[in-house]
Amino acid sequence: MRKYAAMGLTAVLVAASFPAAVLADEADVKSVRIGAPYDPVTMDYAELNVDPATYIDTLISDTLIRSKQGEYIGGAAESWETSEDGKTWTFKLKEGLTYSDGETPITSEDFVYAAKRLMDPEAGHYNAESGYILENGEEYYAGECEWDEVGIKAVDDLTIEYTFKNPQYESTFTSTSLFAPLEESFVDSLGTEYGSSADKILTNGPFIVSDWVSDSTMTLVKNENYWDADSINMDEMDFKFNVTGDTGVDMMLADELDFVPTGSAMQQQTLTDAGFESSKYTTSYRCLNINHAGKTEETGLFLGNANFRKAVSYAIDRTALCASVMTSDEPANRLTAPSEAGVNGTFDEEFEYEGWPASADVEKAQEYLNAALDELGKTADEIPTFELLCYESQGSIDVLAAVQDMLKKNLGIETTINSQTIQVMVSNAMSGDYDFWYGGNSLEIPDALTGFLSGYTSAMQSALRGYSNEEYDKLYDEAIASPTIEERKANYFEVEKFFCDNTLNLILGWTDGGFQYKSGYTGFYNTTETDFTYLDYAE
Repeated sequence: MRKYAAMGLTAVLVAASFPAAVLADEADVKSVRIGAPYDPVTMDYAELNVDPATYIDTLISDTLIRSKQGEYIGGAAESWETSEDGKTWTFKLKEGLTYSDGETPITSEDFVYAAKRLMDPEAGHYNAESGYILENGEEYYAGECEWDEVGIKAVDDLTIEYTFKNPQYESTFTSTSLFAPLEESFVDSLGTEYGSSADKILTNGPFIVSDWVSDSTMTLVKNENYWDADSINMDEMDFKFNVTGDTGVDMMLADELDFVPTGSAMQQQTLTDAGFESSKYTTSYRCLNINHAGKTEETGLFLGNANFRKAVSYAIDRTALCASVMTSDEPANRLTAPSEAGVNGTFDEEFEYEGWPASADVEKAQEYLNAALDELGKTADEIPTFELLCYESQGSIDVLAAVQDMLKKNLGIETTINSQTIQVMVSNAMSGDYDFWYGGNSLEIPDALTGFLSGYTSAMQSALRGYSNEEYDKLYDEAIASPTIEERKANYFEVEKFFCDNTLNLILGWTDGGFQYKSGYTGFYNTTETDFTYLDYAE
């Protein structure tokens, strides 16, 4: 108990006293004010589930490998070796690493503890599934094996070895949920309270959470004990929560913020006209998900037909949707979004492709519909009415109303809109109680194979997708088993082409994220989120 108490007191004292030391001469302080839509609620890596938390955790944690302006460098790791098949990775930690208190040493056992805690079947952590990539990770979580059979072990104090089900790449090890250390005695002493306030966090990254007012603000200060502190330019980062829409615009114009999340087209234009810069990247897919088995046997007969799904896809005018009711989105014409990484550049530059037209092609849509009717032995008047499921927000209903009109006008297909509370909508989707479901899928690193596309494999077959195909399984298995990133990207392209050619999902748009910001800021980097670690400012 004395060890727990002392550790907790150290962290509290650091959190309470460090800002004063750093900010003693305010004239020399380099700080930034960043708006965020909502409070992270928790900074427990095992529970992170909202946008601000995902980019704040990059600032307060150091994983085995970091992304520095798009280049992968050692974070907590000094060096690493990989087996020929890419499934076993051995890391050597930097010597002398400590947590932000400057005293508590970091060892390989801290990484093992963090992974074991994340995957504790009794805890049911939100991000537990991220551990399934480890050999026997999913089996351990299901209670089918013991922890010592999971693919992670501390070889010695500074050496840790991971064994995975499939080959992995540098990008894998930037995940805080599985590859950031935690100090066992400190975390266990707090239980479920860990990560809930500034004095209940002990991390090892470039910044420290010095102050956190729930649902209002969070202040980070530079961690002078960080191994690469000399590369960190900002002394303080002040996050202001509940900043959305016009509120963010007003705060930028009043010089109360330096960065604000990208808003609507009109809000963006207002700030652009006022002289602010813009940084944009893609965060997710906006989809009209297809239940290939259908809500009913009758609708499933049609939705299980590739030509019918193509007809629906070609009848939808994505450009018109994004201009009218999906104004934060860019019309999609393939699975892979414009900002997603390839091998050396963007994927769409290295693998040029159009999976479907961004605007409706009514003539082609009708051709596909006729082909489907011939294959099914049906006539147009035998096409059933399909259900469009969505969340009960006006924005979602407006999107589906526009889709409904397009399908009626371009193909004569009748639909009904079923708007539900978030709980009912998710329940219906997961149980296959829908025909089309309007929802989003987050972008993943290094690509969609990691999560989204796995949902269409026979091994992962569920009521949510209602899809199974041996050819797809083969392509997916080849891609996920690729030993190098070059081979993975080439094989991923084959999966993408199958996905698009067979219209496994109706991707309507790519949702844009990013920030508008005051001129003079440099050093931040965008992938599927913004990394502010190396942010700098010059007047």
